[in-house]
Amino acid sequence: EVKKRQGGRRKGRRGKDPVLRRNKPGAGGKDGSQGKADGAGGEGADSKPAAAVLEDSALNPVSLGRRARKEVDSAWRKFTRLGQFASTSISDYNEDMELFGDTALDGFGFVPQAADTRVLVIGATGQVGRVVLNKLLLRGYTVRAMVRSISDEVLENIPPAVELIKGDIASLNDTFEATRDCDKIICCSRARTNLIADVARVENEGVKNVVSSLLHHMNEGKTAGEGKKAPTQERRNKRVLFKFQNKKQSDKWGSWTIESQGGAGAASSEFGNLSSGPKPKVGVHMPGDAIEGNEKGGLKGLIFQGTGADFTETSSPLPEGASLADCEGLVLNCHGKGKKFAVVLYTETEEGKKRHGYISEFSTLGTGFCTRRIPFSAFTRLNADQPPLNLNDVKDFGLRYRSAWNKTDNEGQETSRSRSFRMKVDWVKALPSGPESDVILVSCSGSQYEEGDRERLLKPKRAGEAHLRNSGLGYTVVRASSLVDAPGGQKALLFDQGSRLGGSISSADVADVCIRCLHSSEARNKTFEFTNESDQS
Repeated sequence: EVKKRQGGRRKGRRGKDPVLRRNKPGAGGKDGSQGKADGAGGEGADSKPAAAVLEDSALNPVSLGRRARKEVDSAWRKFTRLGQFASTSISDYNEDMELFGDTALDGFGFVPQAADTRVLVIGATGQVGRVVLNKLLLRGYTVRAMVRSISDEVLENIPPAVELIKGDIASLNDTFEATRDCDKIICCSRARTNLIADVARVENEGVKNVVSSLLHHMNEGKTAGEGKKAPTQERRNKRVLFKFQNKKQSDKWGSWTIESQGGAGAASSEFGNLSSGPKPKVGVHMPGDAIEGNEKGGLKGLIFQGTGADFTETSSPLPEGASLADCEGLVLNCHGKGKKFAVVLYTETEEGKKRHGYISEFSTLGTGFCTRRIPFSAFTRLNADQPPLNLNDVKDFGLRYRSAWNKTDNEGQETSRSRSFRMKVDWVKALPSGPESDVILVSCSGSQYEEGDRERLLKPKRAGEAHLRNSGLGYTVVRASSLVDAPGGQKALLFDQGSRLGGSISSADVADVCIRCLHSSEARNKTFEFTNESDQS
């Protein structure tokens, strides 16, 4: 009965459209057939051309970005040729295309994908968000803005062509309604104060809400799995390879075997010189197993543990029918007590049945569970004469431990317990690949904070970024330096990875970079800092 009442309330919310549309979207945009705004009338509003709408909204395309466009294009081409990016060049926008009928705007043009793309801007009244709105409209996108209140000031400052929806990013119900029917999101939302609770609410929990809501809508009406109707379109969720949280779902556990020092499958030539001594005590346990310290067998998760081990590894074949061919990485949830481990992938060719291994190391937290994302680009060959990793041929997944990786703890102090370890794994999933970013998250480099407050304030921001990375959505995290209200394109842009940039940057330049990331394959699943060049840079 409770579920029926909840379902009725959900249907009621869907029946009443919470989006305020004050002006008919431009020709070719989404919902182009919709009429006048709610409660607003008059033939003049419908007959007014798009160019006049933007002119009434005090938008001057030339002053907004003529120089910024040129500078951002130049800097972006250099940035996408850095080593960590693909070497393919991005296609330039057609700057000769006419905008708004017969009116041509120098340096601007409709983006080909814009006519079929609705972009939600969160934090639309902020320093970056309000510039993003204008630039998206100029390129022909259908734009929706999520604002805290639809006041007279908001109605006056946001162009009528923008769809408005009232909501708070910290409310899952609000983000659920705001993200409905949206193709991409630019999240510029920032906490109003530097109180940790406020920062965590907006930039950690808020980002989680946005991610969860968008994933739900992207997968709505799609099905997957055995015994269900075949999906007409691929789901965007992470794909479960192994899951150990439910004792009744043993079909998702895999079939794990152990290799260790002196074991049948561990050749010393492959794993290096191992110290002599008694055979290590190594085990792998499934949910429900009774082990020392948990004799009743109430265990959840896969437990991989050992003592006296210089090297050990456990592996399992991938689930039947599983393929990593159209994926871009792995993500696993684990508890490793601060130890370093590695994921190993094994391939087999159909012809010679030759087995090749590829490895990528990762660290764990000292306390509590952590989620680790491992892109396939991070895997290296176990032997130099092996071919590159071919995801079509991956057959086995393994977890490896070596004492040599753990001679020191996370703080660099030598430890005497490098040959003992215990790892608990809840699940392992594959991240689907895709052509573009779904979410552009505007974060900060941290240079604007005092040294004593930096780590404290950045922690919730980085947690929100990590949740987006591990979600399975395509993302770009843009970490801007200190924002200033200045015209874009006045100074060159500096891009970097590694939190080494300081200085300041124009909010117009940040907006330009965000929009460039929307359809750039080179920007998908990247995190970078950038700033304006200065005399002190």
